[in-house]
Amino acid sequence: MAPSDFESSGRIYSMTGYGEGTGYLEERKIEANIRTLNHENTSVRLRGLREDQALTHKAENYVKESFPRGRIEVRIDLEEWEGLAPDELDSEAIRRSFSSLSQLAEDLGIPEGPGLGDLIALDLLETTPLYKGSWPAIKDALSQAIEEALKAQEKEGRSIKEDILNHLDEISQQLEKAEEEVPEVVRQYKSDLEDRIDKLLAEGVQPDEEKLEQEVASFADRVDVTEEISRAKSHIETARETLQEGGLVGKKLEFIRQELQRELNTLGAKSKDSDIQSKVIEMKLALEKFKEQSRNLA
Repeated sequence: MAPSDFESSGRIYSMTGYGEGTGYLEERKIEANIRTLNHENTSVRLRGLREDQALTHKAENYVKESFPRGRIEVRIDLEEWEGLAPDELDSEAIRRSFSSLSQLAEDLGIPEGPGLGDLIALDLLETTPLYKGSWPAIKDALSQAIEEALKAQEKEGRSIKEDILNHLDEISQQLEKAEEEVPEVVRQYKSDLEDRIDKLLAEGVQPDEEKLEQEVASFADRVDVTEEISRAKSHIETARETLQEGGLVGKKLEFIRQELQRELNTLGAKSKDSDIQSKVIEMKLALEKFKEQSRNLA
């Protein structure tokens, strides 16, 4: 599955998963396991394959093509023969080594040519590389492990999606309650202001009309959270739509979360009413859980 396929799949994937696979190189078993973890980008780390750098690089690229994001830890184990199998000897290489030694003995005038002991002593019994011809079997094992890991990621992704939707519902409900209380906050302030004016008039104090107008205008601006609530609702709806569309949603949800956080911060700063403040706190707690979960998504 190529990264581009994730966008059109309509499904949501977590970045954490695990899978195993098995392949066979003649009678030897090759086992591969893949563990995926959260990471900002795509990173593959492969263990096994000893020091075969070319094969390691090939396997890493193959795995990387199947995961759009996350840290992928891969382990490949090849069952080894007990002792040296006859067909592991590279006969052609041994013949070349023997011929070279024989020619050297002749050039140096050494009467006795090289024997098997000389080849062994000089470590010239070259063997077939351990992983020669193993790529099809390794690829088979990796393919199985990748498929299992992706299934695990999809399963967890569905669970995370439902969890995030629940957090969005909580924020939406608290936002509706806060919105319902805004008119009462304004009404109460106006009532308190009128009482203060009446008290001043009763004491024979004439309030400064200009300052009074400024006070009213300033308060109206401070408590007018209509735009903040409207934008917050819009961000919630965008988050829901993003989750329903599926694909690679992790980074997009994080951006939406930041925008929603900004509106809640402003709402909290403008609202001095204790009831609204308590609801803002509840919304921020739900949004923090939203943040934690969305960071698990590819």
